[in-house]
Amino acid sequence: MINRHALIEGYYKLIKAIVSRSPLARLNPNSISVTASLIGLVAALFFLFGHSAMAGVLLLLSGILDTLDGTVARLGERDSKFGATLDSSLDRYVEMFVFMGITYHFKDSPMFFWSFLAVMGSMMVSYIRARAQSLGVQELVGFMQRFERFVILSAGAILNPFGVKQWGSEIVLEIAIIILAIGTNYTAYQRLMIVKKVEDNSSDPS
Repeated sequence: MINRHALIEGYYKLIKAIVSRSPLARLNPNSISVTASLIGLVAALFFLFGHSAMAGVLLLLSGILDTLDGTVARLGERDSKFGATLDSSLDRYVEMFVFMGITYHFKDSPMFFWSFLAVMGSMMVSYIRARAQSLGVQELVGFMQRFERFVILSAGAILNPFGVKQWGSEIVLEIAIIILAIGTNYTAYQRLMIVKKVEDNSSDPS
């Protein structure tokens, strides 16, 4: 079984090595965040008009750039509360616009409802994390965190034309959205139960 934390740690080590040896280290981290978000918004437009493969490529590029800003900020000792908040806020906007594009594309299909469930679950995963951390609960995991959502949706979109060619439908993208719809809402439930467990343990007199 793939170790999620080891995979992400290895990826960020690679990003750090690349950034530290390139002109990227001199860029403004906030400018990288904005650029990544603009590319994500363009991806949303491609989803809206049904060009899933290009949308997936742009979403992938947006996601890669989005992992650079924090690394650039830390290497240049320019990390700030505003920068972190800006990055997280733009991530939410991009995610909502992307799913808006997907939902509109499937407006005349039952996939409309699955897409709506996916964006609802994605927002709740992020909200529960922020709310729980504000109450002092830090260790929140779950099956469908942002990394998994990003990979599943990008892969589903890029591979979607193969499904159209082979089976005459957008089954690859549809499966990706259904997985996201179920997985995100289950992760929201997981995080709620973690908060409950922490509270129960803290009130246990033993």
